[in-house]
Amino acid sequence: MRWPTLSIRSTVLAAIVAGVVLPAVLVLALDAHFARQAQQPMIERNRAAVLVLAAAVITEPAWTLDSTAVQAAMQRILREPSVCRVEVLELQPGTPGMATDAVRCIDQRPMAPAQTEVLHEGQRVAVLRLWFDDTEIDRLLAERRGVTAWLVLAQVVFGVVVLAGVLSLRLLRPIGALKRQAGQLAAREPQPPPAWARGDELGQLGQHLNSVHGQIRGLIDELEDKNQALRRLAMYEPLTGLPNRTLLRELFVHAAAAARRDGRPMALLFVDLDHFKAVNDAHGHAAGDALLVATSHRMRAALRESDIVCRLGGDEFLVLLQQVDGWDPVAATAERLVRTVQVPLPLAGITEPARVGASIGIALYPDDAVDFDELVRAADVAMYRSKELGRNRSSFYHAEMDTTLRARLALERELADAIEQGQLRLHYQPVVDMRSGRISGCEALVRWLHPSRGLLLPDHFITVAEETGLIEPLGRWVLDTACAQLAQWHARGHDGLQVAVNVSALQLRDMAFADGVQQAMARHGLGRQVLVLELTESTLLADSDAAQRAMAALHVAGVQLAVDDFGTGYSSLAALKLVQPDRLKIDRSFVRDLPGREADAALVQAMFGMARALGIAVVAEGVETAAQRDWLAEQGGHLQQGWLFSRAVPAADFEALLDAQPASV
Repeated sequence: MRWPTLSIRSTVLAAIVAGVVLPAVLVLALDAHFARQAQQPMIERNRAAVLVLAAAVITEPAWTLDSTAVQAAMQRILREPSVCRVEVLELQPGTPGMATDAVRCIDQRPMAPAQTEVLHEGQRVAVLRLWFDDTEIDRLLAERRGVTAWLVLAQVVFGVVVLAGVLSLRLLRPIGALKRQAGQLAAREPQPPPAWARGDELGQLGQHLNSVHGQIRGLIDELEDKNQALRRLAMYEPLTGLPNRTLLRELFVHAAAAARRDGRPMALLFVDLDHFKAVNDAHGHAAGDALLVATSHRMRAALRESDIVCRLGGDEFLVLLQQVDGWDPVAATAERLVRTVQVPLPLAGITEPARVGASIGIALYPDDAVDFDELVRAADVAMYRSKELGRNRSSFYHAEMDTTLRARLALERELADAIEQGQLRLHYQPVVDMRSGRISGCEALVRWLHPSRGLLLPDHFITVAEETGLIEPLGRWVLDTACAQLAQWHARGHDGLQVAVNVSALQLRDMAFADGVQQAMARHGLGRQVLVLELTESTLLADSDAAQRAMAALHVAGVQLAVDDFGTGYSSLAALKLVQPDRLKIDRSFVRDLPGREADAALVQAMFGMARALGIAVVAEGVETAAQRDWLAEQGGHLQQGWLFSRAVPAADFEALLDAQPASV
């Protein structure tokens, strides 16, 4: 059996009851018992005396047979408080007795009889029977108990007050003070510890608690600081200090409830920074982190106070716009964010400001989704649409975008498998030197032999490769395969043949790219000036510092550099000054209408003149007619490439072209 646990206060009260009240109750019970035993003989003697006196009173009237006197005598006897009934019997033979009752006994209380003979000069003249109140002893005992109870109660009250006062002063109050003191140890608002002047055991305990109060307070403060830090790590992104996805989800639940109540929509913006990886790769993670922090501050400043900015990770952000009024304000906010992010951002340790953009996808609540994760997914789908449309813009979500996204994701997975499973192919388009009529080199162009869609041109997958980072393994495969093939052609007697390989901006910004090119050339035994790397103007100008470093390293490695699609960029002259390439490739858009279109002819002539002045070779792309060929040759465009000579063909077919060309003079 398990005894119940009592508080100290309850235990003290129980002790007072057990030590004071219970003995008092026992005294009252014993007093009643012994008082009854003491009062019973006295009652018997009193009744006997009353009986004798009553007989004396009734003797004379009974002798004279005076009924009136007998009745008067009987009334005198009833004046005795203990007598309830008087009966006078056998006054004369054959006559009924006389009886009378006291009014006080009409409640039929219990009565005890007693009788005696009434004698006159030794002769019996009547029989007297008295009925006594049998509750008399109870009344006497009740009166005694009342007096005794008041005396005991006074003693109990006095004892309880004394004991309770002593226990309260010496035990309960100190214990209460200790309890409050212990509670203050864990309070968020600490109070000064109480002073303990008493020297008993409880006072010593209080002084000991005071001595450890500071240590416990310090531990509690440390734990609270750690809890706050853990909560911040769980709810906020550590770099920018913005809410993370977990906190935004909680805030979205409350905001969605308010939006449903008020009948007003919300908008979720998925923001992805364009060209962030280029800054991160070119200048290091410290610069990338600084760019993220500064961009997050700019975005926060461009929004309303009620709007919430969250960083998902990497260069991705979410913006929750509460209480919006239709599409137009949301579109205006997204456009403002795009313009804000586009502003060049100076960073410490970088000579030129960092330039990034923002592709934004917009999903509306509750039109596009009511669940947080579904709304994020819809905004993400719309963001990919912004990237497909050229970046630095925003797009609203539409249901048909899901089909496009699924196709894109499938293409990403298939492209990753294609690189690993050897589904890529290189085709080669010849570059012909019109002075000799022979093939002086070729451009290596990648193709994807898709298992179900057949041979795919680069337009179908290069953009996806660049956006997903697959361009790096794809570019390494193209470079190594082209170098290996060129080495085979050199071994077969086609000395001096050059091969051109296209290089993406991501490859160029890789600090190890130049070393990788040198290793590929050394691995396949290629000499200097036989490998040409083609870079677009936009690639070169996207990060001039990184471009100059990469160009310098490649020049040292003996690689020729070509500016592809020349004339289509925004700063062609700046590109020539910074890169100092070995050759220019005039874009096919300028060649297509030659020689009939005078504006194009004038531009191409200017390009030739500038290239001759700078000592740069020129390759004209997109040559498809004999008229184009002849006009370009007259202007000094001896290196030509286009369908007039051959489309891009597999290595075996290209080698057949080499073998079929006229012998060198």
